[in-house]
Amino acid sequence: METSGTDILNDSDVRAPISPLHLAAYHGHHHAMEVLVQSLLDLDVRNSQGRTPLDLAAFKGHVECVDVLINQGASILVKDFTLKRTPIHAAATNGHSECLRLLIGNADLQSAVDVQDGNGQTPLMVSVLSGHTDCLYSLLNKGASVEAKDKWGRTALHRGAVTGHEECVEALLQHSASFLVRDCKGRTPVHVAAASGHIGVLGGLLHAAQSVETLPVITDNQGYTALHWAWYN
Repeated sequence: METSGTDILNDSDVRAPISPLHLAAYHGHHHAMEVLVQSLLDLDVRNSQGRTPLDLAAFKGHVECVDVLINQGASILVKDFTLKRTPIHAAATNGHSECLRLLIGNADLQSAVDVQDGNGQTPLMVSVLSGHTDCLYSLLNKGASVEAKDKWGRTALHRGAVTGHEECVEALLQHSASFLVRDCKGRTPVHVAAASGHIGVLGGLLHAAQSVETLPVITDNQGYTALHWAWYN
């Protein structure tokens, strides 16, 4: 059933106050948006959560709306007030690969591809977390960093290890992601995969480990190896 303009004000994604441009972006009414943008000076107007029309359009996957807003100069890097995420994060989180390609294709700075949210997560990380391989490949092709760390010291590969998305892990390893990088607790992706019981991912990580001539015994900050974690769980 079509959502009314009144209903959207109570939606968990969008809270009042809200502008006509937000409504058009959320519902994907790109024809209405094309008219609205002609008379507006500020396309980056925010709702009470700090979300811009571009952020909502990217979140919902409305490619035409994203295209209109970008072409009119809307910022791809404005962060919301809560999670401190950008429209790039919004598209990557929900697997809207076409929207994501438009956004990163119009990024003036390479650093925009690795923009971090309030927890230090990059678009690559949230793509892996949700298993959105199309978004992952787009970001990797654009030069996204596989070694970027969040505020806990965890990389995209840590996320692939905990969620068990084998294709994501394989793609990261092919782009030289380190399987030995430690997070704030000293745990590597190998520890995480073993603890999570993802045998396919663990196999891929151990296969990558064969390329290392001398592989040290890796313990976390508590002195536990990956074998300890596999046994424990």
